[in-house]
Amino acid sequence: MKAVKFIAPIFALGVAFTGVAHAEATMDAAKADETTTKVRQVSYSCNKGGAVKVTYGFNKQKLPTYAEAHLGGKTRFLPINLAHSDVAGTSFGDENSWTISGGAMTLGNYHESDVLIMDPNSEIQYKHCKVVGTKKIKG
Repeated sequence: MKAVKFIAPIFALGVAFTGVAHAEATMDAAKADETTTKVRQVSYSCNKGGAVKVTYGFNKQKLPTYAEAHLGGKTRFLPINLAHSDVAGTSFGDENSWTISGGAMTLGNYHESDVLIMDPNSEIQYKHCKVVGTKKIKG
């Protein structure tokens, strides 16, 4: 039963991303914000780059819609990158902006997902980021 509870959301994540991954690479920012029903903030401690807080939005299907973080001196709103997200991992932003990537994320496991953050030049700014705390913002 535990395996089903773990596998079902991951399978749903893959099916959801597969269906729309070819439609557009990065979800439109307005759509990402509009479809969000739950918001969670995660505090990370990183081996490279220090500490960073990332706020994630999730839709009714408990799938991520965006990530928001203070990076490079500005608050960055990074919609999910559907072309680079699947059952193996989730990516926010695109190759022309900051990117946050990690394991396949859902509302059920966001608090367990480590991340890597790269700047627009694809240089790693935050590496080996481990969750140190979470906060429920909305929903």
